[in-house]
Amino acid sequence: MNNKINSTVQKYDMISKGDRVLAAVSGGADSMLLLNYLLSVKDIYDITVCAAHIEHGIRGQESIDDARFVELFCKDNGVEFHQLTIDAVNEAREIKTGVEEYSRKRRYEFFNSISCDKIATAHNLDDNVETVVFRLIRGTGLKGVCGIAPKNGKIIRPLIEISSSDIRKYCENNNLQYRIDSTNKSNDYTRNYIRNILLPGFEHINTDYANAINAFISDANEDMDFLSNTADKLYENSLTDGMLDKNQLAGCDVSIIKRVLLKYFSQYDIILSRLHLNEVLNLVYRKGKVQLYGDLFAAADDNYLRLADFGSNGNNISFVSKVLKISEFDSKGIDFYCDYDKIIGRAEIRSRIAGDAIRPANRGCKKSLKKLFNELRIPPEKRESIGVIADDAGVIGVIGYCVDERVKVDFGTKNILSVKTSSED
Repeated sequence: MNNKINSTVQKYDMISKGDRVLAAVSGGADSMLLLNYLLSVKDIYDITVCAAHIEHGIRGQESIDDARFVELFCKDNGVEFHQLTIDAVNEAREIKTGVEEYSRKRRYEFFNSISCDKIATAHNLDDNVETVVFRLIRGTGLKGVCGIAPKNGKIIRPLIEISSSDIRKYCENNNLQYRIDSTNKSNDYTRNYIRNILLPGFEHINTDYANAINAFISDANEDMDFLSNTADKLYENSLTDGMLDKNQLAGCDVSIIKRVLLKYFSQYDIILSRLHLNEVLNLVYRKGKVQLYGDLFAAADDNYLRLADFGSNGNNISFVSKVLKISEFDSKGIDFYCDYDKIIGRAEIRSRIAGDAIRPANRGCKKSLKKLFNELRIPPEKRESIGVIADDAGVIGVIGYCVDERVKVDFGTKNILSVKTSSED
């Protein structure tokens, strides 16, 4: 058995010399084999072994006895022991979540609170098969059928390639004591239903179904690695100023583009549903926007796709204006300036309105602000926060971008109107 486990440990480089390894020990056959294995290779790897047990408060005295069993084993074998006791059912009910989900969350919080280099869990081959079946039934993609990772950060799973039946046979043949969880026979929990009802039907079709599914999981992981690496390269090449270059994406395979989109939005803590993902994918080939959550949209023009926050209306922006003599003027730090004496009537700073147009200085043309903003690639959600300066004769400038030909500074300028943007940020 040690040879099989060693093979997995070495294949995935799970343990390094000098590691402090925390074993998650429930007291069942899997976790007791795991703990015994770690103790057997302690000197070989020069590791320190400690153990953690969670008493979930679900099975009354039986659960308490499990905790005592693990504690005594650790004491007899010189293993540092840590225990957490929770009331999983009532605590999960209070926060309106499932008992299984809540228990898992508390377990890993507890494990991560204990100083260690590696956290070893006793997930085995059958657990991996159950996970894949569970995800397929609930709905998943390629990533979901990659199963439980043998190694994930500091978490290692040395038994992931060994079947549950082989583990129990080894324990019985080697007089390795373990506890039996009576709730394993109950089909009230989804995992137990899959294990006790569905999988026996698989065995009727193929007695070696677990290894067959494990081979599929291995192939899925290889494919996943290739697709992920390809998508990462495309993401790096297409990301420009916080936007995705649609021209880089459009010629690629859909499966790669989807992975790039998922990666892009995940950096903003946005997880795209299957529906949203397909809607955003369409923006790679056309202009438009897709609402994601509240004021957050995926928006696309002819060339770029990005995350847009249409709730950011710029109300925290103000403008400071001054009239200066030409001798006093310094353009450094100024967002807009013009010849003050060329202003007709009263000047005001406002947002753009329908029909606004400007003759950009030295351009020899007139264009609407809409066309100007398109030309400058100003995102639609930012346009209402951009200050427009107008006098009684029309628009004389767009703060931060351009001044109208009529009021530009020239050799005859004596007085200058200067405007600086002021933000709460």
